[in-house]
Amino acid sequence: MEATTLGVNRTGASSSPDGAQAMAEAVATLSPPTDIDMSGSEAFHVSYISDAESVGSIPPPPSLKGVVKSGIAKLKGGSPSIFMDKIGERIAFERGGTRLYEALITKYTALTDRDGESLMPAEEALASQDDMEIEAVMDESPLQTLERIRAEELGHFQMLVRAMEQLGGDPTAQTPCADVTATASMGLIQVVTDPRTTLAQSLNAMLTAELTDNAGWELLAQLAEEAGESELTGKFLGALSQEQEHLRVIKAWLATLVSERAGTEAV
Repeated sequence: MEATTLGVNRTGASSSPDGAQAMAEAVATLSPPTDIDMSGSEAFHVSYISDAESVGSIPPPPSLKGVVKSGIAKLKGGSPSIFMDKIGERIAFERGGTRLYEALITKYTALTDRDGESLMPAEEALASQDDMEIEAVMDESPLQTLERIRAEELGHFQMLVRAMEQLGGDPTAQTPCADVTATASMGLIQVVTDPRTTLAQSLNAMLTAELTDNAGWELLAQLAEEAGESELTGKFLGALSQEQEHLRVIKAWLATLVSERAGTEAV
């Protein structure tokens, strides 16, 4: 079933104009005649924000090598704690990204089997993208592309784990930014794993993830360069290049699916 088909949807006020009018009249009658003073509530929230502790902390390096590496970064004028926090963030995000693509592969396979045909042929989805230079995708089926992207996301996770260990940190520690990004990403996995969502809706969630991922890799590569970690900078830029391709593919597929659906409804 397509989620964009007409149906019995009564969430809008126009479905019950008499009830909406009665509600508006009740508000006008029962609401205070003056503006509600929210300053007390705002002050209450401000006090909580002012007194709140941080989400978490960066664990100290577990080894002498880590202590030395952190000391070198400080001498260079860098901020090793921020750098390590952002590596921890990307570890969490790439781990989540791998799971997102696992879920998307499951949904794509299930819907393709149900409908008896591929839902997003690569050639049709990408041929109209004049600025795209992703020849490998043109030789893959959509499922092969999804499986390759999933493998690349897992590879990014493994590379980040090695980078954290190389810097003397603990890749299993949940840093503050890792904690925050995990919370922010919860809605994405819920969308993709929901049996009711369409492939287009799932791709829309993936687009949000890939936009965030691209920005995250750009920042991490910048921090690595500022910290004097040239080897890591190169690796992070390599991951960014792959993520840029992921973004272009997801955008192309989503645009094609939505356009085809809109064209069908217009006929």
